[in-house]
Amino acid sequence: MYALTLWITVMPLRDCFLPPFTSKVTRTAFYHLTGVVPRMRRMASFSVLFRDGKPLYRLYEDRWSEPLRAREGERLRARVSMLVARPPEPPTRSVTFQFGAAEMVAGVESVEIAQLKEAKLEVPRKFVVRFLTPTLLPVPGRGPLLKALGLRRRYRLLPDLPLALALLAHDFRLMGLDLVKRSPREVHEWGLRAIAELDYEVRPVTVLYSVRDGVPVTERGFVGYLSCELLDPLSSAAEELGVLLAYAQRFGLGKSRSVGFGHVEVAPLQA
Repeated sequence: MYALTLWITVMPLRDCFLPPFTSKVTRTAFYHLTGVVPRMRRMASFSVLFRDGKPLYRLYEDRWSEPLRAREGERLRARVSMLVARPPEPPTRSVTFQFGAAEMVAGVESVEIAQLKEAKLEVPRKFVVRFLTPTLLPVPGRGPLLKALGLRRRYRLLPDLPLALALLAHDFRLMGLDLVKRSPREVHEWGLRAIAELDYEVRPVTVLYSVRDGVPVTERGFVGYLSCELLDPLSSAAEELGVLLAYAQRFGLGKSRSVGFGHVEVAPLQA
């Protein structure tokens, strides 16, 4: 199994409006560059568009807030990651495509292919995780309580890294990926003991994903950063942490990673 990661550029040929959650443009551009129908769920991740390093999505402060716009000729970037059985054919380097009423040019900036079992991050003793798009961390066992009360989803709004890693380990099992030996429960318990929070700054945000039949579809998660110290750096569990974080950098953390939620970056903590 291979992990394929593409960074692509999208350039509007005239000023245009963007959808409230811009990963929809990324999926469309990917299809026109590769001819591959975008697969969703856990096996792929299509990021939102980025402008000068800033992710483009619309906050749902009120339903009349200003829509997202793109300027003629500006270059927006996006990341596409997916699991493939074998290295694919090279994508088209550049293509013009239509998104709604807008005409855009998509190009391939870089392509990275890595064997999944060899994809591992060298985690420094102190590191920072930046949550660039809203991260949606479901709490195991909470679903029946919400259903009984007739409530929508209620995600954890704090940067709970042990929980996020345990959820990712659970997804590995659902996908049949033998990348970590520990169970999700063991990953969680080790993370609580061995990953110490040094600092964090996050805020909850509600984003507009789409509008269906005139009704806003929203999600509420958190963005910000979490800095940590690894207290057990020489253990086999720490090696598995490197596997989990390497995957998270390509595919994200939490729910709805396939459409651009939970986009994270991991980096050494600067003194």
